[in-house]
Amino acid sequence: MVTELEDWCERELGSGSAEVFFRADSMSSVSGVRLADGRRIALKVRTASDRVLACAQAHRTATSAGIDAPELLAGPDQLRPGVWVSAETWRPEGSERPPGDPVAAYTELSHRLIVALAGMDPSRFAPPPPWAWYDHGSPGRVWAPAASKRWDPESPVVPGRFRRLAAAARDRLLAETLPSVVGHSDLNGLNVRWADGPIVHDWDSLTGRPECVLAGIVAANHVELPGAGAIADLSGTQAALARYQELRPFSAVEVELAWAAGVWVAAYNAAFEYLHGGAGAVAAQLDRDGAQRLRLAGCA
Repeated sequence: MVTELEDWCERELGSGSAEVFFRADSMSSVSGVRLADGRRIALKVRTASDRVLACAQAHRTATSAGIDAPELLAGPDQLRPGVWVSAETWRPEGSERPPGDPVAAYTELSHRLIVALAGMDPSRFAPPPPWAWYDHGSPGRVWAPAASKRWDPESPVVPGRFRRLAAAARDRLLAETLPSVVGHSDLNGLNVRWADGPIVHDWDSLTGRPECVLAGIVAANHVELPGAGAIADLSGTQAALARYQELRPFSAVEVELAWAAGVWVAAYNAAFEYLHGGAGAVAAQLDRDGAQRLRLAGCA
């Protein structure tokens, strides 16, 4: 595939690659590449799907609406049958932490993205990323089937109490039918950098979910940083949901679903702490206040 990527860069970007200085695999295979003409780009290789095309369209739509993000330079294009490639500018600048109040920064960013993408069809972003896929419909499972046994959150190494928290939250989420919007499901220090304002990365994490669900995810998960998994404590989550409702008020049911969404994503992250070796900050936080979060979700 190296030759194919070289040819694609020459054809679409006008320069071949000179050096790969970064590589990571998550929802896509990402390489940081310095081109022969000196430009640095992020080269992303993905399994072909309409979802990838929808995320690319949303990326361009959001930047046209004033959201700062790495420019999508080329693609997604077919590299070979079933495999697509795209290129973005390399944007390493900015802090992992927002200046000022992180609650206001992340809730406002989440809402801005939803407004910017309001004209897009949420169904094009199916399936959601696994941490937002509570309606997967796989019999006998709480979490969606994993790509490998090693990273399956239903592994026996994950304590059953986190699966039970997730199951209760999932039941609450599935009990309601609300319209979906398009938004980003993973806004935190992993995927946002802060310079003059937010620089948004990881457009593969867009999804179609009810707005209260997206608000609940960001309220719980906005404190995560690279190498430092975390969820907001109870008061921090409450503050984020209160701030979000200054932008878009929720009904009582929507508030409960926001809390349920926060429990769902937190339990997923706690499971992954165990898959990486043992309990961490997320598991400890849920052990302290998971039951109270479920009560606020209307689960008790």
